[in-house]
Parts: sequence; structure tokens; C-alpha cells
Amino acid sequence: MFITHDLALGGLQQVIVNLCKTINRDLFEPQVLCLRALGDYTGDIQRLGIPVRLLPQKKHGSDYCAFVKVAKILKKERIDVIHTHNTQPFMDGTIGGILAGVKTMVHTDHARDFPDKRRYMFAEWFLSHFVSKVVAVSEHTGRNLMRYENISPKKIMVIPNGIDGSAYSISLDKQNKRKELSIIKNGPIIGIGVRLCEQKGITYLLNSMPQILKSFPDCALVIAGSGPLELELKKECKELGIQSDVFFIGMRLDIPELLKLFDVYVLPSLWEGLPMVLLEAMAAECPIAATDVGGVSSVIKSGETGLLVKPKDPPAITAAIIQLLTDTSLRKKIILNALNLFRSRFEARRMTEEYEKLYLGQHVKNREPLHVT
Repeated sequence: MFITHDLALGGLQQVIVNLCKTINRDLFEPQVLCLRALGDYTGDIQRLGIPVRLLPQKKHGSDYCAFVKVAKILKKERIDVIHTHNTQPFMDGTIGGILAGVKTMVHTDHARDFPDKRRYMFAEWFLSHFVSKVVAVSEHTGRNLMRYENISPKKIMVIPNGIDGSAYSISLDKQNKRKELSIIKNGPIIGIGVRLCEQKGITYLLNSMPQILKSFPDCALVIAGSGPLELELKKECKELGIQSDVFFIGMRLDIPELLKLFDVYVLPSLWEGLPMVLLEAMAAECPIAATDVGGVSSVIKSGETGLLVKPKDPPAITAAIIQLLTDTSLRKKIILNALNLFRSRFEARRMTEEYEKLYLGQHVKNREPLHVT
């Protein structure tokens, strides 16, 4: 049983989808339990013949006994293994698993900005004693779990996220895609697809655009996604005088096509774990400029598989984007290296094989602990 908040569009949820798609169905009978809501990925999982359940919802206020409902479902379905994702599923899923007598419990932390709330960090430290492993999506995330939550390094292991690369190996009529998105400009397209929130640092990308437009007057910035800062970011575009150069296209399900359309993918985040979108861009052969935060450097080696810049630095973002747009040999080198790295380390099946070993108990005793560096 995979236990998650929901199956809305997001990196965490995409990991669950990829696990469902690639898990060995001769050994495992997967199910998904959503604690808060369903979401856009629900149909993708159900089409695989995998049951998706929503925990019965309380009409008003917080449900402090959700773990009891979880335990009842786990008992009824005779679940042998649970795999929880992030804090609330970790708490309700693990306590429910203990009550239901589940044999094996695994948790994945998909990264967040530490330090978190003290009660959450204490709860995760306490519950880490009851799970087989706490999986971090990057070395950086693993170090944070040890530093801030004091989780034993013997409990932590790193399994990088993975995606299905075949979905991004597509051909695209770029002119038709431009028309579909109402992009009337004919120059290079800079792209980003994220939740529009403070974490993603989009304001710093916007502030780099005036200088980029001096070198490439006909370029466009396409922003896919929605979130609490959408109106504020649109207002900022007007203040910067770039509203006709920036296209907000909302939440999208055609990410592979967008990545094929973009000439550069930019991720100006302030903190990250291992962003799924970087793996998607690598698989789609879209060169990346990203901030050197969290687990990003485990994927992007500057000058080799992308370009890294410091966070909150619009001039550095400007320079990296212009370099990727002007240096043809560097672009080709980065695209090829990134694609090769993706195929060797980040295909979904590789990720799933590591988790399958955990589900079967093969990693629990015979695994080097994560070391603090």
C-alpha cells in the first residue's frame, strides 16, 4: 500500500505513479491510499488495474484519529508492506501499520526546507524506529534528516527518483505548439514548469528577463503551473515591462511536449530535494540552468550536464541562459551528457528495483549507512 496525501500533479505523486507502472506485478499487488484527496494522477493508476482509495474524510476540522481508519483499511486488505510519502502519511500510515500488524514499513522523504516544525521533526524521529528504512531522494536530504531530526544513519538510505524516459522521447511540431500556446514571438523559448510558490524562486528568473531580452529581443519565457504567487508574479511582469514576453499557461499535462519546445529549462529554486522536472528535462534533451540547492547538484554537474548558479542571483541566471542559447557546442555536450546520465541512473525501473529490495527486506541488514559529510 502506497500512502500519500493525494495524487495531484507533483513530483512526489509522480514517483508513486512510476512505482505503480514499473513494480513487479508477479511479486507485488500494489494499492494506493490517499489521506486528503484524490487528484489528476488517479486515472493513470487505475488504468493499470491498481485500486486507489480515499480515506473517509471528516466533515469539519482536523482528523486526529485518521490512523485508526488507516489501520482498518490495512487490516481489511491484508497489507504486508506499506510505503509512506512525506510527513502526514508517515505519521498516520506508520501508526496505522503498527496497529494493523503490517510486517514491513518503508518511508520516503521527498525533501523540504529544514528546520521544519519541531513537532513534525520529533514525530519523524520517533516513527523512524518502527520502519525498516527512511529513504531520502538525495544525499542532501539524507544529511538533513540526520542533522535536524537525529535519525540514525543506519536507518537512512538514498534512492534517487526515477521516471519513464520513453514518454519524453517524442517528436514535436514546434510551430504548431507555439500556435497552440498563442506564443507569437519567434525567438528561443525559456521554460519552467513548477508550482508558483516562493520555493521555486520564479521572481529571480523574471528579474533576469530584461537583460536576456537585450540579447534576444524575440525570446519568450513560458511558465507552466499554478500556485499562490500567480497574481503577484503577473504583477511583477508588468512592473518589469516584460508582460508581453512572459506567457503563463497554467497547469499542464503535456509536459513532454513542452520540454521538447523549450530551448532552455530554468529552475531557480531556493531549496529542493531531487526535482523530478530535472530528470524530465534530461530525458527530453532540454538543456538545464538551475540553482545549486539541495539535491540538484547530484544531477547537474555544471558545464557537463547543465549549468549551476547561486540562488537569488538574477545576473547569474541571465549569464547561464545566454550561454546555453549562444554556445552551440556546449548545448550539444550538455544534452548528450545529461541524456546518458539519465539513462544510466534515473530510469524508473532502476528506482523501483531498489524499493522492491526494501519491500522484500533485502536492504535492511546488508546496506552501508549514509555518512555525514
